[in-house]
Amino acid sequence: MTRPAWWRRFLVRGVFWRQGLHWAVLNVPVWLEPLVIAFWSAFFLLWGPGRRGVMYNLRAIKPRSFALTNFFRTYNVFWNYAWTITDNARLQELRTVPDWEFAGWEHFERLQSLETGAIMLTAHMGSYDLGAQLFGEMKTRTLITVRAPEIDPQTQQFEENLHGRTVGEAVNVSFNTRANDLAFDLLEAAGRGDIIAIQGDRVTAGVSPFRSTLFGKPADLPAGPFALAMAARIPIFPLFIVRRGRRRYQLITCAPIFVERRSRTRDEDLRGAVDQWASELETVIGRAWNQWFMFEPFYGDQRA
Repeated sequence: MTRPAWWRRFLVRGVFWRQGLHWAVLNVPVWLEPLVIAFWSAFFLLWGPGRRGVMYNLRAIKPRSFALTNFFRTYNVFWNYAWTITDNARLQELRTVPDWEFAGWEHFERLQSLETGAIMLTAHMGSYDLGAQLFGEMKTRTLITVRAPEIDPQTQQFEENLHGRTVGEAVNVSFNTRANDLAFDLLEAAGRGDIIAIQGDRVTAGVSPFRSTLFGKPADLPAGPFALAMAARIPIFPLFIVRRGRRRYQLITCAPIFVERRSRTRDEDLRGAVDQWASELETVIGRAWNQWFMFEPFYGDQRA
């Protein structure tokens, strides 16, 4: 196996930045944290594809805004992203738990009280690990979090080692590196009554898309969570994590979505559920656009 070039570790998605973040959490004084994050956010504005991707998406979310206004909004997105990944690293290294507030608590209670499995469908907002920590404290179910693998293999190895060291027994992290096998594993987990957390706002390689509409634009959303819900006969709970302040987050849980076999074709059965998810996603992003960490265009010809 050929070793990756040494310089790749310094790319935006390289392992150097992950290692540096965890070093800073352990060594930088807390009072310097806002200054470091402000610098980091400005520095990452130099990441052309990510900056253009956010601005491209803001053209749909804020269609009446000027490009310069959206440029400063992009800095706000990077600012919140920097705080989120820093809070995540603090949790992993120092077990610093953020404060939580809840919206839709009755739906979250319903999720916990189910005797069957369920799907928590979320977006690129907040942090999987922060949410998993909260769920792990409940200790009512096993939570399986499904995430896309990192582009850089060294970064992927770093993340796997980190999760193997920090997640509790109630949380199981699965990287989606083998889509076909994973589908069978998730179907079996749903049958055991486990809760499966999946991000439903981006289609990655090897994932079947389903065309819907987001902010009046055509958007491809992953079909897998809805097909799994229909096959396992379990509900989908839209769930979002939004940052509200320094180490303070809000958990938003929406009413469940049910996918049932009623029509002659699978697409007809999935249509209503996917569109309902798109509506919930659009509502939350519209209110917290600076919390949506989508660095690729979500609509159009996918070129920023």
